[in-house]
Amino acid sequence: MPLKSPEKRGKKLVYISEGILDEVAEISKRKGESITKYIEDLLEQAVRIDRLGFRSEELADLLEVIHVQRILGANFVPLDVANSVIEDGSEGGLGEKWYESGKLYGRYIRERFRDPVGVLKLMLQVMRWDLNEVAAIQDGQSVTVRCVSTSLTKPGAFSLSKFVEGAMHGMGYRTEKIEPMKGIVIGSFRLG
Repeated sequence: MPLKSPEKRGKKLVYISEGILDEVAEISKRKGESITKYIEDLLEQAVRIDRLGFRSEELADLLEVIHVQRILGANFVPLDVANSVIEDGSEGGLGEKWYESGKLYGRYIRERFRDPVGVLKLMLQVMRWDLNEVAAIQDGQSVTVRCVSTSLTKPGAFSLSKFVEGAMHGMGYRTEKIEPMKGIVIGSFRLG
């Protein structure tokens, strides 16, 4: 939904570092628009991002997470379809597939991002688990991951726990404890 343009009033002078302004000038030239229009469009989007409750850094990370999803072959499916597949395959080797997928994600985000644990948290928030709460608390060499959802079934929690465990292993952590239960997954991991 596009943001309604604020009413045009007078202009204000804003100081911007020369290096950033040079990059903006290059981008706006490539896009065929003026620097002023390009910056005004970006600022309108920044206001929109803030209204949605995101910080600009989070949005940039979110876009990178979506990019990672595309690179690693993720596919968004309706939650009831995903739950059906999880329920039907919970007894078979689906847990191992979730683990291996998580491990691939963990390895990739470890190599690509400065804060892989933070990116994993963001990834879990936007993936189709329908989680109400996601926490990834880092304390030195230890990380505690907590995922809560009122709609998370026991097989869904098992699959999610396998994905999280694989991701943490891919990032170089070992499992200290992981508990999947209906509605919640809690895991403790240690580096090394």
